[in-house]
Amino acid sequence: RTPPPRTRWLSQTSSANPLLLVYTQSVFCIRSARFSVSEETEECPGQRRSATEKPERESRVGDSSTVGKRPHSSMSALECKEKGNTLYKAGKYQDAVEAYTEAIEADPDDHTFLGNRSAALLMLKKYDQAIADCMKATQLDPTYVKAYIRASKCHSQQAKIYEAKSVLSECLAKIPDCPEAVKEMETLTQLENDLSAAKEHLGTNDYDRATYYVDRILPLCPDSTEVLSLRAEMLIGREKYDDAMTVCWALLSKDRQNPDLLFLRGKAMLYSGQVDPAMKHFQEALRVDPDHQRAREGLKALKTMEKAKTGGNEAFKIGKCDDAIALYTEALGIDPRNKMYNSTVLCNRAAAKMRKREYEGAIEDCNESLKLNEGYIKAFTRRAECFLQTEEYEKAVRDLEKASEMDPESRDTQQRLRNAKLELKKSLRKNYYKILDVKKDADENDIKKAYKRAALKYHPDKWANNTDEEKDDAEKAFKDVGEAYSVLSDPQKKRRYDAGHDIEDIEGGCGGHGGFGHGDMDPNELFAAFMS
Repeated sequence: RTPPPRTRWLSQTSSANPLLLVYTQSVFCIRSARFSVSEETEECPGQRRSATEKPERESRVGDSSTVGKRPHSSMSALECKEKGNTLYKAGKYQDAVEAYTEAIEADPDDHTFLGNRSAALLMLKKYDQAIADCMKATQLDPTYVKAYIRASKCHSQQAKIYEAKSVLSECLAKIPDCPEAVKEMETLTQLENDLSAAKEHLGTNDYDRATYYVDRILPLCPDSTEVLSLRAEMLIGREKYDDAMTVCWALLSKDRQNPDLLFLRGKAMLYSGQVDPAMKHFQEALRVDPDHQRAREGLKALKTMEKAKTGGNEAFKIGKCDDAIALYTEALGIDPRNKMYNSTVLCNRAAAKMRKREYEGAIEDCNESLKLNEGYIKAFTRRAECFLQTEEYEKAVRDLEKASEMDPESRDTQQRLRNAKLELKKSLRKNYYKILDVKKDADENDIKKAYKRAALKYHPDKWANNTDEEKDDAEKAFKDVGEAYSVLSDPQKKRRYDAGHDIEDIEGGCGGHGGFGHGDMDPNELFAAFMS
């Protein structure tokens, strides 16, 4: 071990001047005794600092000689090392770095002190400083295996596989067949293969297999922007957009000018339905790197979709439903993986089909829209409107109840639900409009014509020669026709019927029409009176 500076100087001068040696040794002893009780500390020979003055720290990044630097204490190098070990075990890594730094300053030629400090720096993720300590330790002791392994890990945790392998190769060149280095090299080779496999599966949109490899890689490379970017892309593929945005945001906080990260965060935003922020991210990625291919393609596709969708909306507003349907269909074919966007476009196309009274087609579009976005309230309410038009009232009520659960504060949905329930209640009664085969807005003359046509069709005399079963069916139908006419031909009864009142209440609470009441009249008498 190299002797301290004073000892080296004394040994060099002793042979040249014995008297000077005696004098200097005396002064040295006196000064040593003074310092043992003094309130001052010595940072280096010939330089003294007040004990109450705060030590000045240097912070030149990457220079391992200044890591955690502070003045020498009265503790020996080994005592500083033990203090550092205790702090390290307690998880106080920055304090451990400072303790190891004191040990290094007291004895700069002990490679283990550098090795210990590199371990603490590794835990603090100060990889460059840790690597510098490891390399310096290997210069002091070329057979110091731990330093090579630790430097390799500093590189591998950032997915710098080439650099990690280079360090291990240097170790194996000096210590052939070193078991630790061989094992670590095998780990790096497997890591390299897993990284290639993850990229390959992401390229083919096989996100399940990509997830398997990314999950294997991530614990070994927790601070690799490349690996975390792969994870963000995998999360997007698995439709976990919020998680993907969180990963990208954490990385962008360290590197705001990374075009790959800007693109990925924009893609996650787009697929979660945030169109405008997504477009801004694509544009920013291209500002940083005008040749970024994925950002350019993403921005182009988004602009094309927006143009087709906006054109469809404008056509719908002016009543050009066929043009609107064509434009919405065009927008749907641009990016099939964009579920949120396509869900909205499908719902818009359903509205255009509804205006054309193509209710079945509109229902199909709403079904597809809800497959892509099961929480899309507008698709539920729009499909409910279609079900009301096709007189599938139970389905309409079910959809509106679902929409009401999702947005309990919506008065519009609550009113629609009440109306649908009323229509369901009315549908459970006899449908007099269907019996007479007239529309709900039929006038008095239409109702009379419909009654005459239906009564003649089911009159008992016309079915006299049929089977008993056919006679019974015709008689029942003839009775229903008379009952329908008795209500729909009376404005007051019709009004109550349309309002959803029960038939018994309608017949019991209203008088007749046209000078005679026929609510309880025999259907044959009603027909005779009508024909007369």
